[in-house]
Amino acid sequence: MNALKLSALAAVFAAISACSTVEYVPVAPECSPVVMPALPNIDRGELWDALGDEQYRVLERYIDRLWSVVDEQSAIIGEVCGE
Repeated sequence: MNALKLSALAAVFAAISACSTVEYVPVAPECSPVVMPALPNIDRGELWDALGDEQYRVLERYIDRLWSVVDEQSAIIGEVCGE
């Protein structure tokens, strides 16, 4: 079994070593603004009454995480693109 692993590893290294040129690919960030999620305008009291406390808290955490991702993306784009 070890001999099979060693021969496979040797074949991989031989294939890799045959590549002698390095190709650089330019990477440019997309600096368009982050699209803000469109959330419906729902009365929170009615939603809490309909869902109950536990499900409302789950939904609230989901929406908070959604906004934190959007904020983080905006901050990263601002740093990378110099805005």
